[in-house]
Amino acid sequence: MAPGEEEPGEEERRPPVHYSTGRLTRRQAETVNRWRARLAEDKPLPGQERVPPGLRALGIDNRPKASCSDAVAAAAAKVLAAGPGPLELARYAEASWQAHRAAAAGGRDSAAAPVYPPVSWYLPAEIADIWEELRCQARATAARARNDVITEAEQRYPADGPGGQPSPECERNRRRWYLDQLRERNIPLRGAQVPRGVLARMAIDAWAHHTPDEVCAAAVDHAAEWHEQPHRGRRDMHQLQR
Repeated sequence: MAPGEEEPGEEERRPPVHYSTGRLTRRQAETVNRWRARLAEDKPLPGQERVPPGLRALGIDNRPKASCSDAVAAAAAKVLAAGPGPLELARYAEASWQAHRAAAAGGRDSAAAPVYPPVSWYLPAEIADIWEELRCQARATAARARNDVITEAEQRYPADGPGGQPSPECERNRRRWYLDQLRERNIPLRGAQVPRGVLARMAIDAWAHHTPDEVCAAAVDHAAEWHEQPHRGRRDMHQLQR
């Protein structure tokens, strides 16, 4: 076999897919800041040995062998593995959009306002495929839910105008009932695609209760599984601030 050729049946691993979290809320930014601080700390994770003095002289320290991207990706992969429902994702995306609107209208001081800088991260291609498919399912599921409500509205308020067309009053009644039902059933009003950063923000929310040591240990495991060379958190990582 010539140098550089793959073994039979062996496939070249695709490069990771780049994502952004999108703007973060105060709680999300504080969570990521804790992860970043631990990644930059020259201290071994629980259960790990300290680096011998001889290696420290070579510039090797006790910082976790993972980056902030690995921490976000590890959390995101766990959230995906738990199997979030498509409608759950669509609802989260809708709530995020509403929070953006509220912030733009003057509610930037709210704890729920997404006004903190986004974080860049990478997801292994195999996991990214799952996420992209779920994004499409979320949009389609929300669209079907809205269409079901539209059908119910038409049945509840039959066309009463000439030629089998609904009168203006009928249209108003349908529209009012339709919007009331969307709110009552928590069905997203918009038909927009779920943003790519929703997974990361859901993952940060889900892992906010974990200790930084637990998150960094998961990030190290993720890095060891998916990277050919260990990644490290940058020493100059800045805190996320408005």
